Amino acid sequence: MNETTTTMTEIFKRDPFAQKLNIELIDWGKGYAKTALTIMEDMLNFHDAAHGGLIFSLADYAFAVASNSHGQVAVGISTNMSYVAAGKLGERLICTATEINNNGRLAIYEMEVKANGELKARMEGMVYRKRENFVETS
Repeated sequence: MNETTTTMTEIFKRDPFAQKLNIELIDWGKGYAKTALTIMEDMLNFHDAAHGGLIFSLADYAFAVASNSHGQVAVGISTNMSYVAAGKLGERLICTATEINNNGRLAIYEMEVKANGELKARMEGMVYRKRENFVETS
């Protein structure tokens, strides 16, 4: 791991909202990120299923890390989330974000949220890349 990668990891892990939700950054690389969280009682909705906003937030954090992994400021401009199965109390959700297309200014990412191998949700997102870097890249 080089100095830039270490610095970027520290920046990604300082995300206050991800910290508030106890979202873990498991792994990341160029155009890729893996995040996780365990569903706690205060994360459930009135149907005793994981709140949709929680699942969205887990995927959005993976999206943010993957899209900013090049060191260039990337901001989300659109997302689409599909929920396919309910998350249950105690389940560990894992989200993987993968860069699908990157033309320099715009990039598309796919996120999959799973628990025990079962697909819970899919998200597609697009970012716009600004001209500035948020860390010195080598």
